[in-house]
Amino acid sequence: METTWEVYQPPTNSPEYLVPFTNGFGLEVTRISDVEVFGGDTQKLRHHYSKDSPWNSDETYIKLSGYPAAILDANTYKFVQWADIPSSATWANTNPNIMYGTSKNKLVSYNIIINTSQTLYTFSEYQEIKYGFGEGNTSNDDRYIGLIGENFDDITLIVFDILNSTIVGTKHIGSKDKFDWFSVSPLGNYAVVSWGTHGSGEREGMKVYDIDLTNERHLDDYNTHSDLGVDTEGNEVHVSFGDDSERDKHYYLMMVRLSDGLKTPIFTYTKAYGVWHGHISCRNTNRPGWAYVSEGCCKTIGEKEVFAIKLDGSNTIEKFGLHHATYKDNYKQQAQAVPNRDGTKVMFASSWNGFFKTEFPPSFIVEKK
Repeated sequence: METTWEVYQPPTNSPEYLVPFTNGFGLEVTRISDVEVFGGDTQKLRHHYSKDSPWNSDETYIKLSGYPAAILDANTYKFVQWADIPSSATWANTNPNIMYGTSKNKLVSYNIIINTSQTLYTFSEYQEIKYGFGEGNTSNDDRYIGLIGENFDDITLIVFDILNSTIVGTKHIGSKDKFDWFSVSPLGNYAVVSWGTHGSGEREGMKVYDIDLTNERHLDDYNTHSDLGVDTEGNEVHVSFGDDSERDKHYYLMMVRLSDGLKTPIFTYTKAYGVWHGHISCRNTNRPGWAYVSEGCCKTIGEKEVFAIKLDGSNTIEKFGLHHATYKDNYKQQAQAVPNRDGTKVMFASSWNGFFKTEFPPSFIVEKK
């Protein structure tokens, strides 16, 4: 399916706080954070990451990054309160008032209404428990969560059943050198590990396990910014940017099926280099079959665009606009776009091509009305 890609045009002014405007794609954009309102130039100005949904399950609240975290009204985008969230906290998928996170060697739940955490389980054999190394998510039904037990440099993977308060499986990894992230899959059938080095070796590329951490399989040699989602046929997939071999075939995004490793190209552009770097999010849990992309590489096709792509190989694309983030300045300046639950809104961070001089850029929301 043919998509029109325009040459990037930088903005001519900076958007005001909480004053909506219409972008060049006909969609409404609102800046939702501000240095004066949020108390300074800190990470609290922006959302956390493309894999961490800012919206709670019924989309009444928005969580931004930092500690304490700013909680916003998800309809007006106005500041509501500061929240003492636990480490690596993510919203529950089934309870709008709850987040899951960790504290020392405990799995905890945090209640936004009473601003208090409750211990769900203490992992006494570990000094600390980490939640996916900051890139994990629970299964969509909030039953399974992927945790990492740490004793100094030694780590063990843990899949925990929140519903039944039991450990489903463990796998000792040893040194955490070059270990990247760990998460359970959206439907709770698998657990996935990303190593920080490309390749097919024991501690390289992407690995997938059954949910009890048995039956390890090598999923892919290439590890880049990515997310776990569900394709149009209901299969759990790993969605990522393509490697060099894919680009040579004019494909720049791909999905790999977790059940059998089947690779499907999902972005093609034959006239020049296409989108091949940035961030991917599948946090649109109520709209499976799509991935959301914020381009972040070069002066090439789709420069600084935010779009959704259908997970069926049809090259069907929905455009949301330009994020204007200054990717090359540093990591915290990157857009790292993430959709809301039904995929009608996308949040991204941006200096607005340098109009905002803060170390941490403010967050914006673009939405379809």
